Amino acid sequence: MKSKNNILKIALDLSWLKFIWALWVIPIVFIVYNILRYFIEEEKFIQQGFLPFVYGPTKIFMLVLGIISVSGFLTFYVKQGIPRKDYFYGQTISAVIVSFSIMLVGFFIALVEKEFVSGIHIETYLGQDPSWILLYFIYSVNVVGYFVVGWLIGAGFYRFGVLIGMAYIALAILILSIIDRFWAFELKELLGKLLFFNGVEFPVVLSFIGTILLILMVLWMNRVTLKKVAVKMK
Repeated sequence: MKSKNNILKIALDLSWLKFIWALWVIPIVFIVYNILRYFIEEEKFIQQGFLPFVYGPTKIFMLVLGIISVSGFLTFYVKQGIPRKDYFYGQTISAVIVSFSIMLVGFFIALVEKEFVSGIHIETYLGQDPSWILLYFIYSVNVVGYFVVGWLIGAGFYRFGVLIGMAYIALAILILSIIDRFWAFELKELLGKLLFFNGVEFPVVLSFIGTILLILMVLWMNRVTLKKVAVKMK
């Protein structure tokens, strides 16, 4: 029971802290988006609307949070006598909560925009004007993926230092490339050219399953990396 209470408390505490940081990020992204809409006359950018625009910065934001999550939070909770396992599960739950919540805010803004601004036609891997509910889950799951990959980078540097940490970065780039290739996002060209399947389009179900499996694999790697790491108490 105590372990479950620890996990829940950690999840809620970390989620609240990340929400506070996100309160700075989302308004800034919204302001930048509207400034760019005013100056950029490219039709595709205007038609895509706020949703695809906020998705990119959200991934980077969660990636950075993942990177700093080890040095920033693991040490703190271990000092408080919290087992690493409880920290791990609490951090994982927090990542899911925050990722889905931030994207929910982005979707709400995008829905308002679509209602009051004419000419918004989102075109993605799923086609033009796809199901918003499906798109919400896809975007949110991918944001979770970026956090756990950032967490992997942070874990590698925390335990092994710079040299092996650089290898963790290379592994992280590979994993993100695979995830993005599943959904034909930004990094698809990189892995496509390396593995010769740049023109392949995966079914949505396969892409979703593949993404979930990759996230679980990275979580396992994070758990193994941090399981017996010497915590830096200073």
